[in-house]
Amino acid sequence: MLAVSSREPFHFGSDWFNCWAAAFGEIEEIDGVRLVAAQRRLEPFRLAIRRSATNPHSVHFGVPDSAPLRHDLPRRLLAGVAAVELEYLPHGSRLIEAAEEWRGRFRVRIAPHALAPLIDTSGNHEAWLGARSKRIRQMLRRESDATARLGMRFAHVTADPTSSDLWRQMLALEQSGWKGRERSAILDDPQASRFYTDLVRSAAAAGALQIGLMWLGERLVAFEFGVLGGERLFLLKVAYDEEFADLSLGHVLAARMIRHCFETPTITCYDKMGNGMTPAPYKLRFADRCDPLYRVTLYSDSPAGTLLYAYDAARSHAKAWRDKRRRTA
Repeated sequence: MLAVSSREPFHFGSDWFNCWAAAFGEIEEIDGVRLVAAQRRLEPFRLAIRRSATNPHSVHFGVPDSAPLRHDLPRRLLAGVAAVELEYLPHGSRLIEAAEEWRGRFRVRIAPHALAPLIDTSGNHEAWLGARSKRIRQMLRRESDATARLGMRFAHVTADPTSSDLWRQMLALEQSGWKGRERSAILDDPQASRFYTDLVRSAAAAGALQIGLMWLGERLVAFEFGVLGGERLFLLKVAYDEEFADLSLGHVLAARMIRHCFETPTITCYDKMGNGMTPAPYKLRFADRCDPLYRVTLYSDSPAGTLLYAYDAARSHAKAWRDKRRRTA
C-alpha cells in the first residue's frame, strides 16, 4: 500500500512542491532546498530574504537524502539576500544538523516555532488505549456506541476523491461548520482550494493519501485526511457535521484512524501537526507527546544581514526577559 516507502518521503519530493508552487507561488530550488522570495520589514527598511517554501498548510520541511548539502551551501542560499529562514524543521533532520555545523562559520539562529502533537502507533493498540485516562476511555466507548446505534459506519479510502463526488462532499461539509462561518474553510480560499485539490490527486497517485470517513447512510458526517511521509501519517484536515456535535464525531473518527495506524505496520506515527507553540486542545486529546519543529535563520554578513541579526537578537532577549518575569510573578 505504501508506495512512498521505497523512495523519498512524499512531502520532500516534487509532487508536493509542484502542488504548493501552483497554489502559492514560484519556488526557487538551490541544491534541493526549495525557497521563495520574501521580505522582512524593519521600518523604514524592507530587506530581501529567502524563506522555505512552507506555510501553515505545510508538514515537515527538508531535503531528500539524495540532495547534497555542500560546504558552500550557506553562501549559495544567501546570495543577494539579507537572510534565509527555514521553517517546519524536525529535530535531527539533515537541515538542522547542517545548521549546527554552519554556526562555526555563519550567524545562525535555531529556535522552536511550532509544536506537533504525536501518537506513537508502532506498538499495540490495546496497550495504547489502556494507557489513556479512564475518562477518555469511557468517552470513546460512549460516543462509539452512540454512533453505532445510529447506524454510522467508518470507511478508509486511499483513492483519489476528486474522481468521484466524494471530494465535493468533503469540502462542502467543512464549509458547513465553524470554518465556513469564519471563512477559513478550504473553499473560502482559492489558493488553499487549488493546493488541496491538486495534493489529494498527487498523493493518491503516489500511494500516500489516507482518508477516514464517517457515513450515516449515504450522508457524509465526518472526515479527516492526511498524507504519508515515510512511516508517518500527517493529518491535514478534519471536519464533522455540527448536527451531530453532541456525538463528538471528530473524536470517534480520530480514534478509528489511530486504530487503523496501529493495524498498519508501515505507519508508526500519527502526526496531528502544529503551526504554533500552542496546539489546539482537540489535537492534544490523544497525543502521547508534542515534538518541536524549528526555524533556522541564516544571516548574511552584509549590512542588511547584520541589522536583521541584531534586531532578531534583541527581540529574542526581550522575550526571554518577559517570560522570566512571568514565571517569577
